[in-house]
Amino acid sequence: MALGMDPATYELRFDSGRSCLDLVATNHPVERLDSVDRLLAWLAGAGLVPDHTALPGARPVWLVAFRELRAQVGQLVLAELEGRPAEAALAGVNSRAAPAPPAPRAVRRPDG
Repeated sequence: MALGMDPATYELRFDSGRSCLDLVATNHPVERLDSVDRLLAWLAGAGLVPDHTALPGARPVWLVAFRELRAQVGQLVLAELEGRPAEAALAGVNSRAAPAPPAPRAVRRPDG
């Protein structure tokens, strides 16, 4: 963190070109995913869900899961840069990606 900068001034970033790298950037230089609301803002800002999407299942456990995923992705990036394997991190990311995505719900009301 830059000297004299307030951590609250650090906003979410979406400039890496990859959502996985934008996720890694959420804890540098300070933790940005510090609430479910911030996680939901990140999901929308990253383009992973439409803006203002209701996610009633979002709970604090999501923060834990996203932080774990972020750590594993960070380990993969660092391992790639250092030219070494990262089997455990890769297995963790792959296990999270293996299940089928949830089925979309109807987004239209009966009146169209």
